[in-house]
Amino acid sequence: MLRVRFKQPTEDYRPVKWPLKHPYWCTGSSGDPEDHYFVLVAYADSEDEILENWPEAEDLDSEEVDAYKFTSRFPKPQWFKEPAPRSEAGDTGEGG
Repeated sequence: MLRVRFKQPTEDYRPVKWPLKHPYWCTGSSGDPEDHYFVLVAYADSEDEILENWPEAEDLDSEEVDAYKFTSRFPKPQWFKEPAPRSEAGDTGEGG
């Protein structure tokens, strides 16, 4: 899984597809009317997934991560439902 920081040079920073598999946040904007963009951080399976959801995304900066990291700056979005943990192969959850 990737954690990707990128610029979104549009008036609306929301993804073009919904629902999303992974969480995202808008962390700021340029404030320059001639070169306006939002700065987003999103988790994704690949950079292609980012471009499917934000086709105009620019300056992607990606890092491999093992898990989501929610903090006070990046809180878990209310809409986001984490997938259930995967069980080991053959584990029925019945013990024994």
